[in-house]
Amino acid sequence: MTVSRPEISAKCADLVTAARDLVPEIAAAVPSYRGARDLPVSVIAAMKEAGLHKAYMPSRYGGYELDWGAHYYISREIAQACGSAGWIAGLVFTHVMCIGRFPEKAQDAFFTASPDGILATASAGSGVLERVPGGMQLSGRWGWASGVRHAGGLMVIAKEGDGPLFTHFCLLLPGEYTIEDTWDSAGLHATGSHHVKIVNQFIPDERLVERDVYLAPNPPGSEIHSSYVYRLRPAPLQKSYFMGPLLGTAKGALNATIEQTAKRRGQIVGERVAVQTPVQVNLGVATAEIDAATLVFDEYVRRLHAWGLSGNDIAPDDLLWGKRNVTFASRMCLSAADRLSAGLGAGGQLQSNPVPRLYTDCRSITTHVELHWDHSMAPTGMLALGLPTGDPLIDRETTDPKVERVIIGTQI
Repeated sequence: MTVSRPEISAKCADLVTAARDLVPEIAAAVPSYRGARDLPVSVIAAMKEAGLHKAYMPSRYGGYELDWGAHYYISREIAQACGSAGWIAGLVFTHVMCIGRFPEKAQDAFFTASPDGILATASAGSGVLERVPGGMQLSGRWGWASGVRHAGGLMVIAKEGDGPLFTHFCLLLPGEYTIEDTWDSAGLHATGSHHVKIVNQFIPDERLVERDVYLAPNPPGSEIHSSYVYRLRPAPLQKSYFMGPLLGTAKGALNATIEQTAKRRGQIVGERVAVQTPVQVNLGVATAEIDAATLVFDEYVRRLHAWGLSGNDIAPDDLLWGKRNVTFASRMCLSAADRLSAGLGAGGQLQSNPVPRLYTDCRSITTHVELHWDHSMAPTGMLALGLPTGDPLIDRETTDPKVERVIIGTQI
């Protein structure tokens, strides 16, 4: 069954085809970097050669400036071969859109220093800002900076003063931060999500954006570009980063299971495994779960694109829909990958088998805070029961970025 998807541009379709063509090459390379903490330079180079990193790069800096959704279609192809590569394609390559929110002078500086436009980001940690003439002095340490060894710059959050929340987004160029080799994970093992450390680094004013300016619609840096991508409120987009890698890892596990099962024979009497009804049912259920997740993810991409074209802020119903249903669909992907891995028996747990590896990658993706089950589901119940969710947009109270809000909500 082919599940329909929203119409995409010709350039986006070209990139999806290029990503699909890379799948056999990446799959063949996976054994060579099993257990490595970073993707090999050769895999990153192949994805860059295909132009996958340019989907959201502004056209004035040599990118394609595509509509929202390109990363989803691209990464769900790549992740069928390797969850770590899909993560880089779906998440890290998407971060270039963040640059379009900074002032023009900062954008020029970044793309001059890093013409490939690959940006690592880190928000898990603490950073302290101190005002000095012409900018601020920054010190701190952050974790989960995916792809940082392959990036040409880094964006972190940091706090000025004694308030409870961070106050600024900070853009750093090569040489202004130190990478600590700390990433060691069973799932997504080659994403290179290391810690970064910064000590007394001067950041000029143009590479500092106040939190509520960055997180609101229409930041100043968006004015020099045509695409709506740089003008949107960024928080609702974040769940979509994970949809392609989720779907790709589950689909990759399904494809590998089918290929293996068609050839399998029982270890004792040599019977064909493929003729066993439970095996057939397991494949059928996994396929249904993946199809259902695809429909949800495609619909969220459609809604985000329609929101971008509208020129308005995101509708509360769409925001709530994405919070709930994207997380629910992530569990369908995980369920499919889990049943496929378990269904292969002991032989399917070998490290050389791609199915348990893809399952582990899929499971790791679902642990991200954006896919936290209670946080994603509770607002729907709260609203249905007439209770405030704490999210100003969902509660239809205000869109004023200066109003206090929950730490993990519409804007943060």
